[in-house]
Amino acid sequence: MAPDAYKIPYKLNLAVTIVCSVGYFLLLYLASHASHYIWMLGCAVVFAFMMVPVYSLIHEAEHQLLHPHDKTNTLLGRWLCMLFIVPYTFMKHCHLKHHKKNRTDEEMWDLYYEHQNKWKRYGNMYGMMVGIGYFALWLSVLLFATWPRLLYTRFFRSKPEIAGFIRGSDTKEKIRKSTYESWAIIVFQVAVFMLLDLHWQGYLLLFTAHGFLWSSQNYVNHAFSPRDIINGAHNLRMPAWGKWVYLNFNLHQAHHQHPQIPWVHLPAFVNRGSQRMSFFRNYLELWKGPKLTNVPEPVKQQVQENDS
Repeated sequence: MAPDAYKIPYKLNLAVTIVCSVGYFLLLYLASHASHYIWMLGCAVVFAFMMVPVYSLIHEAEHQLLHPHDKTNTLLGRWLCMLFIVPYTFMKHCHLKHHKKNRTDEEMWDLYYEHQNKWKRYGNMYGMMVGIGYFALWLSVLLFATWPRLLYTRFFRSKPEIAGFIRGSDTKEKIRKSTYESWAIIVFQVAVFMLLDLHWQGYLLLFTAHGFLWSSQNYVNHAFSPRDIINGAHNLRMPAWGKWVYLNFNLHQAHHQHPQIPWVHLPAFVNRGSQRMSFFRNYLELWKGPKLTNVPEPVKQQVQENDS
């Protein structure tokens, strides 16, 4: 919960949620009934950028910062995750784990050690960036809905990057919630598809554009930052319009240093005299591939998780 001096802008958060929700249905409908592929492609671009604040609001919900009332916060988080297509409980667990192990070897997409296979590390990073990172969330929905225990078999646990996130999410309570949420997502998406008379081409194009944009820039706020649990992130520069798309998500070091502060107040925790890198420059730098490092990983922190 946010300190009293930094109140949650819940009215603004609700307004953004409503705008994004309406835009979600409208763009899916328009893309499916577009008379030309150019219009469909235009819808896909707008949809991809519109889903960025959806993710930013999910992130606020994970930290109990979307709404001051816990139940409303969770309800809104689940609604936004239905749009995003990921179980809220699982997503929240993964994000809170990220705060424990940021910049450790389990989250080292942008770097590699001399003893590691360089080309495999390139493959891992580019695979994540082109969309596998997002569509893996769709897989989690299917697994939680049909066979949750499959997610915890050796196949997934043998991959350090995956194992680091799923570890601890296999409690009865978390699996139960994630299963219910996954079925709700499936029913919701099927209902939307039928009620809006959607077509597969438009539907998949929009989510592919969204999946690519989210996956390709999801790590840019951490890429090539210090190997430090708390300070291993950037406060990246972005044009003024970016604030209303990313909801200050680019001020990510400030968030890691003060995870209890709502997004509207994060600029107050950024040193105005500091040399800040451009968001888009670091994004392009990330596309050059991982870099060799000999810096050891930081020690993981024990951070209490709130699973309400």
